[in-house]
Amino acid sequence: MRRAQEASGKLPQVAILFSQFAAYHVDRIEAVARRLAGRAQVLGVEMATTSRTYAWEPARGIDAARHVTLFPGETYEDIGWRQRFAAASTAVAGAHMVYIGVPCSEPDILALSWRLAATGRRPVLMSESKFDDAPRLLWRERGKANLLRPYRAAIVGGPRQREYLRFLGFGSRPILPGYDTIGNVRIRQQAGIPSRPWEARDFLFVGRFVDKKNLPTLLAAYARYRQLSAAPPRRLVLAGDGELAETLKAQAGEGVVFTGFLRAEDVARRTGNALALCLVSLIEQWGLVVNEAAALGVPAIVSTPVGARDLLVRSGVAGFVVEPRSAEGIARAMLALAGDEAEWRRHSDACLTRAPLGDTDRFADAVEALMFPSREADRRLAAFWAAAEGE
Repeated sequence: MRRAQEASGKLPQVAILFSQFAAYHVDRIEAVARRLAGRAQVLGVEMATTSRTYAWEPARGIDAARHVTLFPGETYEDIGWRQRFAAASTAVAGAHMVYIGVPCSEPDILALSWRLAATGRRPVLMSESKFDDAPRLLWRERGKANLLRPYRAAIVGGPRQREYLRFLGFGSRPILPGYDTIGNVRIRQQAGIPSRPWEARDFLFVGRFVDKKNLPTLLAAYARYRQLSAAPPRRLVLAGDGELAETLKAQAGEGVVFTGFLRAEDVARRTGNALALCLVSLIEQWGLVVNEAAALGVPAIVSTPVGARDLLVRSGVAGFVVEPRSAEGIARAMLALAGDEAEWRRHSDACLTRAPLGDTDRFADAVEALMFPSREADRRLAAFWAAAEGE
């Protein structure tokens, strides 16, 4: 197909499909469009403007690619799967490769992937799932492996996501890194120049107030940190909202601040002025707030389930990895970052060194490698995996 397009003088088209766009998705689409300029047309497709799960602002700033919203002004969950399938099929009909960031178990995506494969197009799975996200039953995993059969390649977040696809029998099909990335330049521009000195910086959580985020344990850990701290204790800022808000406010003691839901720009500024990001979830496929923190040189205290730790955190070097149920362990990680400015700056510098692993240039690397294979593309991918798995 691509040869026929090249012979006719028409550039091949790349379609990137998500259920809803946030700034992160715009970052990725723009990075691909810049990388493939003059070689391919890039189409960014979002199913709907809003969803019940994420209170993201409507997407803006897509300049280098064509942007299509299939159901503008509507909520993703309110649209029937047959409607989504029909609209998506039409939108991506001219694409040579379709990068799909909607769960493959959704009926419309299942039907779309098979249709694309049957018509000679190349659906590419984009996934952040890993084995430790949930209890795994063999019969269910076998069924999931069948859902992946139409996909010709995959782009994943990091090593654990790659291993999970291999477990599911992805076989010799390419598995490339770079999915869970953000625009480091955008985040730094939004954050501006940090205005708080080290001694005035706070601990920060950003996210939804739901069970999997393990916030009661974080509050208990913070209370323990206050007991252990010889210096005046830092504050703990919880930025977000959700079903557990009132319960958490009842548990919170002295020094805990609730901001409510914040705009992306406000989150960036808060993060840039934080002492450390705290993400100690019980379940966390990735955690893009860790990418944001690394881009701004802010160490993260993350639990073992957090997918982003594989790339962006090195315990004791660039942040800390803790057990999610250990309030004592979390408290002592807080104490380590709050007690000595030179130590904190060592962690901060190490985070900045690792931050390029979480930048959207890595997503562009993956798309380019699939569209236009080359030795240089292979070299970049090999260097990524080496950095991800090394010190």
